[in-house]
Formats: sequence, structure tokens, C-alpha cells
Amino acid sequence: MQPVRLALVGAGAMGANHARVVATEPGVELACVVDTEPGRARRLAERYGAAWNTDLAAALDADGIIVATPPETHVGVALEVIAAGRPVLVEKPVATDPDSVAMLVEMSRRSHVPLMAGFVERFNPVVVAAREHLEIHGPLRHLVAVRHSPPNPRISTGVVYDLLIHDLDLILHLGGAGEVRRVSGATWRPDHDGMEEIADCTLVMADGAVATASSSRVGQRKVREMRIVTPTVLMEVDLLRRTLTLYRHVTHGSTLDRVGYQAETVIDIPFVRQEGEPLTLQLRTFCRLVRGELDPDPVRDRLVAPHRAAHAVLAEADVTVA
Repeated sequence: MQPVRLALVGAGAMGANHARVVATEPGVELACVVDTEPGRARRLAERYGAAWNTDLAAALDADGIIVATPPETHVGVALEVIAAGRPVLVEKPVATDPDSVAMLVEMSRRSHVPLMAGFVERFNPVVVAAREHLEIHGPLRHLVAVRHSPPNPRISTGVVYDLLIHDLDLILHLGGAGEVRRVSGATWRPDHDGMEEIADCTLVMADGAVATASSSRVGQRKVREMRIVTPTVLMEVDLLRRTLTLYRHVTHGSTLDRVGYQAETVIDIPFVRQEGEPLTLQLRTFCRLVRGELDPDPVRDRLVAPHRAAHAVLAEADVTVA
């Protein structure tokens, strides 16, 4: 089988991560790196033995293209790639305007060109395991997600499209029906001109399930956690350590002396298959799209909803100015 030749557009920090996994994945070749800064394109390309260029046209003869440019350029680059008939993986957010995302999806569908977004947490092995257990113990009734980080001045988007959108996508990914009935949210900005650095929101799903998500870039440590409640179990998910713990309540009540509280809970720590880092697993799915081994419709059809949810959070948010 011929290797899948991929081109990378954008040689920044996220682009460098993509280049690493492409260059080390069997059956995949990093053919070209494109960036508007020649030095950055050349350095990354030479690290992995690829060609480099500053012109997007140089990437369009590859089998597939990964777009990791600044978010405000995603739509323009993706439009050119789709027009050239090349499968494309666009880093999140695909756009900060959900109508632009819907337009790309529709163009992708009409052109019969696979389109995928960089919602890498879908491929986290512990998320895959949690979804499998939801199929057994579901449906989802309540989900609480926390995604906090220390400050990161190099990010050019607010925390909603940087961090929160990952959990909005996971809520829709794990929530079964995947339709949102109501969204409320609140954000905090450090000043009038700054981006939001804290965002909390609540989503009410079409089937009545409730999900809350908290994202922050003013924390003191990195936290990536979810708690998922079904009619029969509580799942605690650590997305950093990739561990899953299930709790089943048995009984509870006062102790015999009526001074304390006693509870009996069954705890299960199921095995989580560690098949690779999420970015590598995402790459493998993209390569299957490029080879025509996967139906592109279910992949592209799940792109608009998390962007609409993120837009709704910002639209509903009460902005507090310090």
C-alpha cells in the first residue's frame, strides 16, 4: 500500500505537534510544510525531511491536508483546499462564526471532499471507554466538565473557542441525542479589550439531560476532568491521566450512634485500552477518510453543533469587567 502523503499548513506550536505524529506514523508521509514565515516552515520541514514552501498551492498535490494556521485564517485556507478536491483536517475552532462552519460543511458535502475538525478529545482513550460504558449504563443524566489551565499568552482566541469548545463537543458526543434545547453562560475578561479568560456554561439537552462545563486560563494547574451520571453509575473521568472510575451506590444512612454518616458504594476501575495518544488516533481516522475507508458524512455532520453551542455561550454570557 502506498503511504498517505499529507501536507501541513501552519508551522506553529500545534502544527509542530501534527508534524511529529505524521512523521512517526507508519504508512504516512509528511510531504510538505507550508507557512507564511519562511524560516519557521523550513525549520519544521527539515526536522522531518519534508519539503517546505510559503505558498498554499505547494500543498495541494498531497493526498490530504492538515490546517493548523491561526483560527481567523481557517475558513479561507479550507475553502481553497476543498476547491482543490483534497481531504482536509482543520484545527479547532474551524471558525468562530458557526454559519461559516456550516458553509464549509455544505461545500465539503457538495464537492464530495472529506472534512474533519481537530476535536482531538474524542479520540482520548478514556473518552472512548466512557462512551462504551454509557452504552451499557446510560442514558446520560448529568455531566460536569472542568477544563482549567494556567495563563497562556500565545493563544489568539478566547477561552470559549480555545478550551470550552472541547467539552461542548464532548457533551454532544456523549449525550446521545446530541441536540441542545437551552444554553446559559457567564464569562470573565480581565479588561475591556481582552479576551474572555473564564467561561462557565450550562446546557439542557433535548432529552432533559443537564451538562455544565467550566473552562479557565487563570488557574494554577492543568485540570481535565468529567463526572458523568447515569441512572445506575457515576463515572469519574480524568482526561490527563486517562483513568476511569465507576461508582455504584448501595446504601447510606446514619450510624448506630446517630452521630455519623455511613455509606456503602461499589467502586470499579475498568481497564482503559491505551492504543496511542489522541492526536495519533485522530490522524489515523483522517487517513482512513483520505483512503476512502470511512463514510465522511457522519464526521462532517458533527462539526457545526459544538461551534453553535460555543457561539450561544458567548451570546448568553454576562461579561464581568475587572
